[in-house]
Amino acid sequence: MIYSERMSLPAWKRIILFLISAIFMLLQLGIFGLTIYFSIDSATHIGIIFAVEEISGLLLCFTIVRRNINANYKLTWCILILMLPVFFGVLYLLNLTSRQISKNKRTKMRNNVKKYDFDNAIEETKDINIDYYNAAKVVGNTTFAPVSNCSRFTFFKDAKEKDDDMFESLKKAEKYIFLEYFIISPGKLTDELLEILEERGNSGVIIKILYDDIGCRGQRNGKILKKLARIQNCEVCAYEALGTNLNILANYRNHRKLAVIDYKIAYCGGDNLADEYVHYEERFGYWRDNSGKYEGEAAFSFAIQFLEMWYASTKTLLEYDETIEIPKYESNGYVMPFTDGPQYVGNVTYDLFSTMISSAKKSIYISTPYFIIDDALLDLLELKCRQGLDVRILMPHIPDKKSAFYMGRERFGSVLKENGKVYEFTKGFTHAKNIIIDDSYAYIGTANMDYRSLFLHFENGALVMNETEIKKMSDDYINTINESELITLEKWSKRPIRQRLLAFFLNIFSPMF
Repeated sequence: MIYSERMSLPAWKRIILFLISAIFMLLQLGIFGLTIYFSIDSATHIGIIFAVEEISGLLLCFTIVRRNINANYKLTWCILILMLPVFFGVLYLLNLTSRQISKNKRTKMRNNVKKYDFDNAIEETKDINIDYYNAAKVVGNTTFAPVSNCSRFTFFKDAKEKDDDMFESLKKAEKYIFLEYFIISPGKLTDELLEILEERGNSGVIIKILYDDIGCRGQRNGKILKKLARIQNCEVCAYEALGTNLNILANYRNHRKLAVIDYKIAYCGGDNLADEYVHYEERFGYWRDNSGKYEGEAAFSFAIQFLEMWYASTKTLLEYDETIEIPKYESNGYVMPFTDGPQYVGNVTYDLFSTMISSAKKSIYISTPYFIIDDALLDLLELKCRQGLDVRILMPHIPDKKSAFYMGRERFGSVLKENGKVYEFTKGFTHAKNIIIDDSYAYIGTANMDYRSLFLHFENGALVMNETEIKKMSDDYINTINESELITLEKWSKRPIRQRLLAFFLNIFSPMF
C-alpha cells in the first residue's frame, strides 16, 4: 500500500472519533429538538441548557479570537462553534490539546539550539542584497538559525539522483548517521538502505532514526521499522507517539525529511523513503521531487535540527561530538538551513514566504503539490501579478487527494485573473516544494503551500541565496513547465460544476486541511 502525505488517522482512532462525534452531534440535535418542542423559556430547564450552551460557545469564541493564530483559523472555528457549540466546541478542544508543545519544553528546545556557537554571516548578506538580509532576518529572529558563507549546496532535480548520492555518502559514514523522515515504507529502496545501515552499524557507526507515527502507520511499515531497530548501534524512535491521543485532524505531525552523515553532509527535500519517490513503483506516472545536498556548516545546522527533535521525542540530549572537524568551502553564496513547527511562537515558513514574495522584483516561481493558502498570501501574489512580475505556479495535474486538488484549483483562479500563470504537471505527479525569486534566491525543503505545513506541522528546509545552483533550480523549473499544461483563465472557468461546488464547500473549512 502506498501512503499519501495527506493521510488521516489509523482506522481504530477514526472509529473512536466517529463514536465521540456521533454522541455529541446527537446531544446537540437533542438540545435543538427539545428547544423547539418546549420553546425557549427561561422557566424551563431546556431553556437554561440552551442558554448555557450558547454562552459557552461565545466564551470559547472569545478565547479563540485572543489566540495568536491565523485569522482564517479564528473565523472558521468561530463560525462552526456558533452554529453547533457542543459538537464543534468539543472537536476544537480535542485538537487544541493534541500534541502541542508546552512552553517549558519549547524553552528547553530553544536553549538547546542557542547553546551551540554558530558562525553567522547574516550581516554580510546586507551588503550583497538587502532582500537576502530581510528574508534571513525573518527566519533568524525566531529560530536563531545561522547563515553560512562557507558551505557547499548541490541541487537535485530528481529524488533517485539524490538517493544514489546519499547512499554513497552513507557507505562512507565514520561516526554518525541521523535519519528523520515522515514516511519510511517497505520496498526496494528501504531494502537497499537497510543493507547499508547494517554494514555501517556493525562497523561501529552510531545510527539514530526518527519517524512520524502517522506517516509510518500500518503493519507493513512497522515491519521495516522493527528491522531497522535490530541493527547494531541503531536506535529508532517515533516523534511524540500519538498513543490514545484523539487528534481528529492529525495535526502537529513531523513532516520533516532529513539525513545527516557525520555532521558534515546533509540531505533535505520533499522526498520520503518509499519506492514511488525514486520510480521503483509507479503511482501517478513520473514522480517529480527536488532535494538539496549540504556540506560543511550548513550540514552542521541540519544536524542540530535533528538533535533538537531527538530531544523533543526522547528527552535525551545528544551532545555534539566536538572531535569532528566541520569542513569549510569557498563559496560566493549563502545557505541558511532552518526548521519550523510548534516549538516556535511565530510561523517561520509562512513569514519567509511572505517576505520573499513581497520582495520580488522580476519573477516568482512556485512549485507545490498543494495550494491551500490564506487570503493574505493570495492577495500578495495577486499584487505581484498586477505589478507585472512573472508569477508562475506549478501544480500536479493528477491529484493524490482530490479534495486538496479541487481546493487548490479554486484558489489559483485569483492569480489567473491578474495575468499570473498556472501550470499543471501532466507527465506524472510533482511533489517538489520550492520558491525561486528573481533567479537569485530560493527556498527548498519540505513545506507545502497549505495550512498544515505553514501553521501546524514540523517542517525544515533552507533559504539559499546567491548560489550558482539556483540557476539549475530555475532551469529545472522552466523545463518542467514546458512539459506541463498551461491553465488559462478560460480553461479554469470551464471546471465541472460538481468540482466547483465541492471546492466552494471545502474552502469554507480550508484551515482544517
